[in-house]
Amino acid sequence: MPLRLPLASIAFAASFLSSALASAQSLNPVCNPSVTAPIIVATHDQIVAAGKKAEPPLINTRGFGFAWPDTQMGVIKTANGYEWFTSDGAYHPRQIWHGEWVGSNNYGSVTMTLGTLDNPLGTGNPQDVTISRNPDPAVNPNFDSYTYMGGGPVFQVPEGMVGAGNLIAGYHAELPSNTLYPVHGLAASWDSGLHWTDLGEVVRPNQSFAYQLAPGFDEIGDGPLLLNGKYFYFYFPDWPAGTTTTTHVSVARVLASSLLDAAFGQKRPHAVPFEKFYAGNWHLQPGISGASTDLAPKWAPQQGGYLDIHYDSALERYVMIVDNDTTFYYSESQDGLTWTEPITLGTFADGVTTLAPYPRAVGLGDDPHVLGKTFYIYYTFLHDEDGGLPREGNSLRRVTLTCQ
Repeated sequence: MPLRLPLASIAFAASFLSSALASAQSLNPVCNPSVTAPIIVATHDQIVAAGKKAEPPLINTRGFGFAWPDTQMGVIKTANGYEWFTSDGAYHPRQIWHGEWVGSNNYGSVTMTLGTLDNPLGTGNPQDVTISRNPDPAVNPNFDSYTYMGGGPVFQVPEGMVGAGNLIAGYHAELPSNTLYPVHGLAASWDSGLHWTDLGEVVRPNQSFAYQLAPGFDEIGDGPLLLNGKYFYFYFPDWPAGTTTTTHVSVARVLASSLLDAAFGQKRPHAVPFEKFYAGNWHLQPGISGASTDLAPKWAPQQGGYLDIHYDSALERYVMIVDNDTTFYYSESQDGLTWTEPITLGTFADGVTTLAPYPRAVGLGDDPHVLGKTFYIYYTFLHDEDGGLPREGNSLRRVTLTCQ
């Protein structure tokens, strides 16, 4: 239940939001973006072939196959190339592989491939890894309730911070019901993504979970952790309680040092609570089921969906790519809270028989998380005529965005 604010706090919040809206109206984008026509960087046949050599091997997938990429992607640059992370969407039964139990009896994964910017699948065997239960069951009592658990956006801890070199991945999990009820959690890896340990949930919609909820929420997304000063920010569309619509852009944050210490500095790896931005304040609403403010309340209904946010060093601003399954939009921010009006980048699917979800912007420098004047946007292209899997005709595509 949202916390009730004293009158003084309400007055402050109203003043803050009025100021923020005025700032949003006066904030103009630095970049005049243009995008190229899409190119295919992984064909359907290449995806199918990669699934046949995935390790651990895909067995008894209940007909879903290697539906790669099935979430927004993560990528880090190494001495050997680019490591890419995303869910494959497939069912992963428990099995013995190289002398150890693997698989989760669930759908979804954090699959790693070693490739290039032009060939994210690479030529090797995809490491098709599922997220393991935390050794402490109290970290995530909902683990056995998920029907899906997979992700890809990764943050590699830099030198000088606790857990340097290790990885944190965001995952998208779904609870069983007659409508999609997604939650967002984190997992950690100490061995470059060959194993993942659940750290627990960090963000849930404001609408509480219940069976047979009226349809009204499609995706909480699976965007990256954005390091903004001392904090990690996670952006998502929220589902306000009692409504059938979502916010365009909501945000939750956590102190980066606290999260990294909990994940890598203690014997009991776990996440720490996030807080949602609400009514001009960070300290009123928890990440789990708290209320949040729509940072883009005047955007049109269609200008929402999957969110991908990164820092752009050429612009010295944060850049957001928004994807509603067909059309992509572009927005900028100086502080991560006030965003420019969205600019349409193009429509890449018809929304009826084809979809274009899961956008991921990738920088061309040493750190793929940092964008520049020119960067790539990858996305999954789906033929959705049957609404199911295995996906016939799916591919991974890319456009190039350049700031004029």
